[in-house]
Amino acid sequence: MSLVKHGIAAIALLCAMVVSGLPAQADGTLWVWGSNVGDGTTNASGKPVHIASLGTVRSVASSYNHTLAVRSDGTVWAWGMNDHGQLGDGTSVYSAAPVQVVGLAGATAVAAGLYHSLALLSDGSVWAWGDNRYNQLGDGTTTSRAAPVPVPGIAGITAVAGGGVHSLALSSDGAVWAWGDNSAGQLGDGTTTSRTTPVQVVGLTDVTAIAGGSAHGLALRSGSTVWAWGYNGYGQLGDGTTTDRPTPFQVPGLAGAVAVASQGNASMALTSDGAVWTWGHNGSAQLGDGTTADRWSPLPVPGLVGVKAIAAGYMHGLALRSDHTVWAWGLTGATASSAADYRPVQIRGMMAVQSLAAGFMTSMALLSPIPTAIHAVDRTGTIQTSLTARAYLRRLSDNAWLTGRSITFAVDGVPIGTSTTDAYGLAACDWTIGPGPVTRAIQVAFPGELAYQASSASATLSAQTATKAYVVDRAAKLKTYVVLKAYLFLTSNAPLTGKPLTVKLDGTVVGSANTNALGYVQFGYVVAAAAGAGTRTIMADFAGGAGYAASSATGTLSVTHGDLYLWPYIRTGKVGTSHALRAYVRSLPDYVIQPGKSIVFSVGGTEIGTASVGADGWAAAVWSIPADEPSGAHTATAAFAGDAWYQAVSVNTTFNVVP
Repeated sequence: MSLVKHGIAAIALLCAMVVSGLPAQADGTLWVWGSNVGDGTTNASGKPVHIASLGTVRSVASSYNHTLAVRSDGTVWAWGMNDHGQLGDGTSVYSAAPVQVVGLAGATAVAAGLYHSLALLSDGSVWAWGDNRYNQLGDGTTTSRAAPVPVPGIAGITAVAGGGVHSLALSSDGAVWAWGDNSAGQLGDGTTTSRTTPVQVVGLTDVTAIAGGSAHGLALRSGSTVWAWGYNGYGQLGDGTTTDRPTPFQVPGLAGAVAVASQGNASMALTSDGAVWTWGHNGSAQLGDGTTADRWSPLPVPGLVGVKAIAAGYMHGLALRSDHTVWAWGLTGATASSAADYRPVQIRGMMAVQSLAAGFMTSMALLSPIPTAIHAVDRTGTIQTSLTARAYLRRLSDNAWLTGRSITFAVDGVPIGTSTTDAYGLAACDWTIGPGPVTRAIQVAFPGELAYQASSASATLSAQTATKAYVVDRAAKLKTYVVLKAYLFLTSNAPLTGKPLTVKLDGTVVGSANTNALGYVQFGYVVAAAAGAGTRTIMADFAGGAGYAASSATGTLSVTHGDLYLWPYIRTGKVGTSHALRAYVRSLPDYVIQPGKSIVFSVGGTEIGTASVGADGWAAAVWSIPADEPSGAHTATAAFAGDAWYQAVSVNTTFNVVP
């Protein structure tokens, strides 16, 4: 029975949706927008809806009123209208949510016609179900099927495509097979005779991809040329005419094609330079050229560059760019209005898309989120104090930091907060460390999203108990013995015993020992001359460990001037002669000679001279005793004026002047 001749061409040619689902680069999650979403409702959605019940999906296809999907496990699922058994579940009951097609396993791809469905299995066989009034199931009958039946006479099939009421298959040897209605020559066998079983499309070899329109076919050959045949009432064959062609011919004006798709009565091709070419019917702006005028020859879609995959719906087109963004034009169903987008617009929120498919006013995308890696940073903190947990998030495809992503933080499985990554992929979470074990696990997690896979990591938290050190201030004279003392406590002021505490003086270690039962250490120290008198810094330093936090404290050692031992050696001298006044100088309490110290000598209050202490400890000044100097006892004095190290000292003795 001829579809065109029996007056129902309007249904097949205006409503048929053919889109063989493009093979996914990788299995992914299925997102659908427009009509016939498959979320269990009959509501259209202007934004992508995740069909979570399907898990990961390998291939999808959609038609006028039903949609098909191949899950990663090779089972086939369907939803939508089922009045001709096109859902393949053995019934004719409509389903708004996916139901499993019975009797199929190992499926790799699906295709949808107007009211029929096709599945390609991993063994190269093709199965069909649904409406068969026009022989579109290819089983040699016109009996419709509510469950799949094998298509006989073909093997080694690598791709399938659904037409309005005809079907296409591509075999591994590059030949194309067709069956079903042929009233417009859509089977490509040189006739207009419908076929109940597959016949080979004439004149085609080395074919690498196929697509089916409502009543026409497209083939991509290995030389990157596009071939077309069948109904041409809207110029969808691209030869510049509206004349039907029952045998394939090369579409002129196209070079470097890498993919083809059909939009009912329009056609689409993707070329190796990332451009999209369209031709045929354009009543709903489905050619994306900014008009609604039909085109009988291929023209590039303006402004659309860097495309790597395409899909066609009856009234709209889809393109996937190399940056993983999705673009649409025509009556896409992506907005609440029915106004067509005359030129491509981006579908927001769609990233990491691997492949596309389209139906009547249905669009679909398989998303395979980009893997991510998250790094948690080891932290050391003190109980009852604030700690900043840190994590870095990056995508594995190029190691770029991911910004604006929410990261959850937990310690030993207990949530402590969330944070958003900054421009450097860093998320930070402040947390007050509660009581608990010394070693704990910091867990960080990125929950994932449309574009990016979830990831998690852990790090070690060393949660230490706080300590506090205390230093006892001291005061001592230069070169005297002093005991330096320091304590180590918990914050409760309880002594912390058996912990190594190091005492330093002006940065130099005096000693290190474990604290005793009272929590202190002490070290005897003879005050070094160093820089002399003044304030020196005593530091107690606990390096931490074994669950205890490091701590330190400082105190002062007030160093006062040391003492000098000054012994004048002065005896008897005659008037009119010269006599040496001498003094011996050492420090106390160590009696070390002090060379270079300046000693002033005087007799009876009159300064005789100044001398420096020599290496032997003696200083000497010569006094020329005047001839008129009175005889008898005189007071002779040796004096040191003091300096940064030693305090001033003077000592008197008796000098006898004799005549």
